[in-house]
Amino acid sequence: MVPSTLPGMGSTASQRTDEPQDRRERRRTATRERVLAAALELFANQGYAATTYDHIADHADVGRQTAFNHFRHKEDFVHAWIQRRHDQLDRQDELDAAIAGKTALQALTDGLRSLAELNEKDYLLAKELFDGGVLQSAFGLGSETPNSFVAAITRGQQRGEIRPDLDPAELADTVYDCYLAALGRWLRHDRAFGLGELLLDRLSVLSDGFRA
Repeated sequence: MVPSTLPGMGSTASQRTDEPQDRRERRRTATRERVLAAALELFANQGYAATTYDHIADHADVGRQTAFNHFRHKEDFVHAWIQRRHDQLDRQDELDAAIAGKTALQALTDGLRSLAELNEKDYLLAKELFDGGVLQSAFGLGSETPNSFVAAITRGQQRGEIRPDLDPAELADTVYDCYLAALGRWLRHDRAFGLGELLLDRLSVLSDGFRA
């Protein structure tokens, strides 16, 4: 009787089975990113309301159904854009957690600075989404506070930097709410002042109330 798996060949057979699936997943992720990038570019350049799925598919060089399969609603593009920013903050926080001596306030400061820089970079897109009310709707209906804010505050409590009686998730929500309010003001006034400076000023005022 021939054994189903010859000695020393199990891992190779497994790799042959797994590799096509891995490649498919990589292709799917790459296609999704291409569709998202195409949509965001069109939103910024020709307007959110004026952009259709046909425009997005053509710009991404994919079929309309492919674009629709990845993003079922136009609002999903905006949620993905916001989530991508949060993912960047999470990666930054992982580095912050490994830096000895970096306080929670410093980590939150870095996070807000990063958000300010991202909005400066994507100003035309953010402005278009804000003026059309799309950004407000996205934040109101599905945008969650970045995990990195909660993690930084939790570390701060463990080290005695922040009052232990405060709920870290609620405090993180408060910091994020300050960011959203400042972002709206900055966009409404056509970036007449520095977003980063405004965010850090508000964090400074807020932190005086929660530092131990």
